[in-house]
Amino acid sequence: MNKPQIPQLVRIVRQKLKEQEHQPQQKKLTIEQILNDAGIYKMPVQVMVEVRAEVYENLGLGMCAPGTLKRQLQGFIFDHPVFRISELRFYFPGDKERAVLNALYELSYVAKKLPEENEPVWQPKFMQRKTVLKQLAAREKIGNKAYFDYLAYTPPQPTKPIIKH
Repeated sequence: MNKPQIPQLVRIVRQKLKEQEHQPQQKKLTIEQILNDAGIYKMPVQVMVEVRAEVYENLGLGMCAPGTLKRQLQGFIFDHPVFRISELRFYFPGDKERAVLNALYELSYVAKKLPEENEPVWQPKFMQRKTVLKQLAAREKIGNKAYFDYLAYTPPQPTKPIIKH
């Protein structure tokens, strides 16, 4: 996804959210559903979470208070010493990617692509692969239903096939 498309996505999300202001809560679409409807799907997980993060950042949502990102990351790491990029971005949806990465590097964390996982996994620099996999397997994936639906979205198939003559 190129950077020029992010402002267009932000406009679409703002417009949809504004249109939904007077609708009942159960009929309102989430930001993730709006992004899926706008064509954000069937991409690598890391791309999808970063697109979502840029939209949240542009909307001014989900950001840590200035100067607190590293401290909040330390709290997250205390609870989850090993985590997937999507789990990290669930808790830090609007913070700048570079700031998050720099804080993790300062905390001696590295991202590794493991064959058993479909997205990068952040772990302490010298933790063994076996330990990483055991810790990931010992807990549920972090997130909520709307977030998982966003990451796994596939557009509905047309009910009537299109026949070309």
